Amino acid sequence: MDIKAMKILMEIQAMQSVGNTTFNDSNSALFNEMLGDILQSQQSGLTESLSNEQTFMQTGGVGTQTKYLDAFLYGSAVTSSPLEQYVTEYTGQGAFNDSLTGANRYKDTIAKAAATYNLPEKLIAAVMKQESNFNPEVISTAGAVGLMQLMPGTSKYLGIQNPTDTEQNIMGGAKYLRQMLNQFGQNLETALAAYNAGPGNVKKYNGIPPFKETQSYVQKVLKYYNA
Repeated sequence: MDIKAMKILMEIQAMQSVGNTTFNDSNSALFNEMLGDILQSQQSGLTESLSNEQTFMQTGGVGTQTKYLDAFLYGSAVTSSPLEQYVTEYTGQGAFNDSLTGANRYKDTIAKAAATYNLPEKLIAAVMKQESNFNPEVISTAGAVGLMQLMPGTSKYLGIQNPTDTEQNIMGGAKYLRQMLNQFGQNLETALAAYNAGPGNVKKYNGIPPFKETQSYVQKVLKYYNA
């Protein structure tokens, strides 16, 4: 089965329905025909699961559909999407895109961190991609360590005993990212800027600091996250 093709179809339907309570008949018929072709060789139980997913999107209303779309596209750890569960169970990996496949080596820890700190798995993976390109042995010239590039002072503040330990590093980075989101009103761009340049600089400039490195950092993480 072509998982990517199925994902694209589900994204198209979800995006078409945002802002519209229902699909028109022609769109629904075309989508159902395409989806049926993809799922033709699958077991009836899986087909039923996806049918429930389609019904959920079509009948949930704009608010519910938007919430579902965020969870599905961004790989949220708290989503109960049957499609997301299907992808995880039958491919052995989550919905990370091609640029984030390196995160699959750490998927269990990422899932744990996402559930603990109520973050999308894909967001943690995107930060990890930009910080270390999934290399746990990276040490920056400033002394930042590991997958999430934690500074010694930050590690101490977060209560991390061994920042070179992969699990502790990921958990610590996720905890710090959650703190930045809470501190800056759940604004993702500002929180990412604070993760990179420190919350003091974000407060000083009342937003993303005018540092080329930080501005580039925010855009790259968002690119990986939204891909």
